Amino acid sequence: MKSRTLILFLIVLACYLILIIYGLNKVYTQPFPVSKEIPLTKVENKIAIGHTEIFGVLERPQVIFEHQKHVDALVKEGKKDWETCSVCHPVVDNELKPTFPRKVDKKDKDSIMNAYHDECMDCHKQKLKEGKKSGPLVCGDCHSKEKEGLKIKYPVKEFDFKAHYDHVEKLKKRTGKKDCSLCHHIYDIEEEKEELRLVYEEGKEESCYYCHDLNKKKGPKYSRIAKVAAEKGLNLQKASHQLCLNCHVSINKEGKFTKDEKLPPLECIKCHDGKYRTVAELEKVPRPERDQEEKVFLKIDDAKMKGVGFSHKNHEIYQKTCRSCHHETLNEKCKECHTLTGDADGNWINTAGAYHSVFSEWSCAGCHNKKKAEKDCSGCHSIIPAIDIKAKNPKKEVCDKCHTDKKEIVIPEAFSTAKLDPEIVKKEVEVKVLEKEFEPARFPHRKIIDRLVKVSNDSKMAKYFHAKLETLCDGCHHQSRAEAEAKKDAKPYCRNCHSISFDPLNPNKLKLQAAYHIQCIGCHESMKLEKPTRKCTDCHKEKKMRPSAIITKSESVKEK
Repeated sequence: MKSRTLILFLIVLACYLILIIYGLNKVYTQPFPVSKEIPLTKVENKIAIGHTEIFGVLERPQVIFEHQKHVDALVKEGKKDWETCSVCHPVVDNELKPTFPRKVDKKDKDSIMNAYHDECMDCHKQKLKEGKKSGPLVCGDCHSKEKEGLKIKYPVKEFDFKAHYDHVEKLKKRTGKKDCSLCHHIYDIEEEKEELRLVYEEGKEESCYYCHDLNKKKGPKYSRIAKVAAEKGLNLQKASHQLCLNCHVSINKEGKFTKDEKLPPLECIKCHDGKYRTVAELEKVPRPERDQEEKVFLKIDDAKMKGVGFSHKNHEIYQKTCRSCHHETLNEKCKECHTLTGDADGNWINTAGAYHSVFSEWSCAGCHNKKKAEKDCSGCHSIIPAIDIKAKNPKKEVCDKCHTDKKEIVIPEAFSTAKLDPEIVKKEVEVKVLEKEFEPARFPHRKIIDRLVKVSNDSKMAKYFHAKLETLCDGCHHQSRAEAEAKKDAKPYCRNCHSISFDPLNPNKLKLQAAYHIQCIGCHESMKLEKPTRKCTDCHKEKKMRPSAIITKSESVKEK
């Protein structure tokens, strides 16, 4: 009996020890996520190799690969810059593939890991055999603990109108003709033979984004093509590098350059330099020629509203890409997908929604709202209500500003304040209706009007929609009555609508003090003005003698 008990005890103890050993093994081999990411300010042609999309949380720290050091080492051995690429990257049908490792059987953890180790370490070993300086052969030298938190992110290369124009002109000089097929192609998904699917159609050139930006949902035209691009692993990054690098390598390889001609870059940071041009800097750059009309009349059969005159040329110079409006394709009009009643091809967004959705980045109204949110405009537009709260309708009739049924757009003349009557439009207004512990606020009335006029005159859109000088007054005098002002029997004071004390007939209406502060401070903050701040004395000087009615009991004790 005792021996049985002893044997049972030993079995339980053995199991217990096995569990402890297993648990300790799990604790000390369990991968831990990086506690803190450290962004690398100067990427310097470095590449972070981690493949967390395959490995998940890494068991060893990521590898920071010194790409430029490897290129420099190969150049020292006698290779030219453009020759160094094919040492590590595969060349298929005379086309460089910017992928690594070259030989990967399948995309699983073991295959990826073995491919990296085989190609990197075999090269390092070969260099040692040749008596040359070699890279590391020990795990910890590549998988360095000090570098596990480094985050390398290259700035996105923005291929704007200037970059496009420069490429067109340079290639025209090299080839002697304008040849868009060097970059542009379409994928004919209906073609049976795969090798014939990539074709060029003159006058049908599209943006790379339409097929290769796999992060955005596509419409019916490109969803099938984007699916093929995803299956081939040709996202925007890989497709761009494959196309651009092969062109740059081939031109470098030719070696035929004039003294003034620069070599196309092969280094990461030469393209990904983080420099971006503004819309103003791009204004005078010629846009890509696609036989687009300068002026378009938007008229839809069976629509209830009048047609809209649209200046395509004016809108071109205020955008950084054609995709700002043409989000799905350059080759079809909005109404082709977005019909009057809406259908599946347009994601059930009808014509009215496509043009007027205030939250869309591609609609007319949405784009205009984005402009109104800029600091020069938001001072007024963040405060002016979009609808009349009582009537639940648009505050003013706005449809006919665009729906004129005229093909020509007429921009009003620039506003001028020269003819304003100084007796009516005061240079300075003293606000003293609420005066108590502070001196009256001195409001620089004319100075603010002049500033608003300048902002409006500097924008074609603002000039068109403001139309007349009085519109600018609505920013502050948002409920003033034109008929009353015409008779000169009611000046547009805020107190005409906002009572000093609580108004039981209009409990939802702001009191005068709140109206002043929300309007003024709201405008200052929307326009990001440094002064005046929320500090009371920025607008009102504090009185030396405070009225006894507002002195607290504790303050009166102190004064005694």
